[in-house]
Amino acid sequence: MNTLNYSIAEGKKNFSKIIKASEEKKQEIIITRRGNPVSVIIPYQEYKKNRKREALRTIQETRAIYHQSEITAKEIYETSRRILEEKA
Repeated sequence: MNTLNYSIAEGKKNFSKIIKASEEKKQEIIITRRGNPVSVIIPYQEYKKNRKREALRTIQETRAIYHQSEITAKEIYETSRRILEEKA
């Protein structure tokens, strides 16, 4: 993916152009303040892929922790249910 850099001032002036470049040319846009990166604009599809990867990684990490513990699924279910009932 190509990367472009814009200052906040340039970003304000060329917002439509920046969004179009990100969307159509699949470009990553880094927004800077005084030369330091502060934000990134990426195509929405790329954002969705990143979120899915992050969720999968979290599930895998949680699964690994679960398998290392001696807690059963039934114990987790019963504890979670009790906590939810206490909150209600």
